[in-house]
Amino acid sequence: MSNSSVGTVYLLKRAELAVRSCMEVALAEFDLTPTQFLMLFHLRDRHEVSAASLAREVGVRPQSVIEILAPLERKRLVRREASPAHRRILHTHLTTAGQNLLADALRIAARIEAELLVDLNASQLSTLQEALTKLWARAERHELHPGSIRAKAEGLMHAQLAVRQRRSLRASSRRAPRTAHRAPRLSD
Repeated sequence: MSNSSVGTVYLLKRAELAVRSCMEVALAEFDLTPTQFLMLFHLRDRHEVSAASLAREVGVRPQSVIEILAPLERKRLVRREASPAHRRILHTHLTTAGQNLLADALRIAARIEAELLVDLNASQLSTLQEALTKLWARAERHELHPGSIRAKAEGLMHAQLAVRQRRSLRASSRRAPRTAHRAPRLSD
């Protein structure tokens, strides 16, 4: 295969799918999907996480978070509570059972990672991690990344709102009754 960027992205996707397949089999022991495992991992050290934040971190649509969390909540691995500051926002927390299950699953994940990376020496592994970190950062800054698109859309919405507010102010000032009397003209 050539060293073109499309070839590299293709290899990256194939590697991701192969690793994911290994993880699916390993996590079946815990009755977890890779996405649920990633969700638990992101909740591990966090105490006030909203569904929107989890969606961004796990790489799913905000609507999908509930579908991912529901089985975890039924198994009592996570608990969702209303935010004290914003009652409409639900914060998700790991329960003790969730922490214990995650610890066991992390041991298996570490074993699989070691087995899959066994052919790389320390220098190669460091280079791979550095390259993937750069690729990740560049992709998240790319204009087609949903985060970039969302930021642009939010900026556009704020600009449109500001224009509407200015128009509304101008329109209301034109409609407002004039209380000031006009100054007399010299010809009067």
